[in-house]
Amino acid sequence: KKSIEFITIGCFVGVVSLIIYIYPVRSRIDIIRRMFLSFDRPEDRPHTLMWLSTQIAVGYLIIIPFIILFYKEGYNNLIFIPILINGIGDGLAEPVGIRFGKLKYKAYALFSKKKYVRTVEGSACVLITSIIVILLFKSSFTHPEFICALITIPIVMTLAEAVAPHTWDTPFLFFTGYSLIYLIKSISFI
Repeated sequence: KKSIEFITIGCFVGVVSLIIYIYPVRSRIDIIRRMFLSFDRPEDRPHTLMWLSTQIAVGYLIIIPFIILFYKEGYNNLIFIPILINGIGDGLAEPVGIRFGKLKYKAYALFSKKKYVRTVEGSACVLITSIIVILLFKSSFTHPEFICALITIPIVMTLAEAVAPHTWDTPFLFFTGYSLIYLIKSISFI
């Protein structure tokens, strides 16, 4: 069983390790340049690193207190629900939206007045993934909690992804997901 200190140190190291992507490093080391190019979208320049590092840092600042709370309350396995929805659903949203997206809407980014295109088809990945993930975690809920989770979490997570600033979905999805799960587990169902 990992201690919260170990998890916190790992999160800190993860954020600090992004320093390898600064221009003086990536311009001299080909493998790091290639790694950077894998997530550097032309429309995100010159904010790519700032948006990535702040999204990750704030994501950790949200997830760590919820991990502590969920362990304290005995909801350990529920920690994975927002992580899976974010990783799979939001991870698929962009490629699906680019390939199949017809219904477009726009979202702002942090520190920018520019609007970025999103698609309903891409956001639907978050909805579908949320439904599947909740079904996979059915045994972690009582029957009334499960019904409530199945009805609310997919809709609320999809809306959170839809309104989150461009490239900053992770903190929004983590905060929304963990808060909603905690609320569902805290409500006394009759």
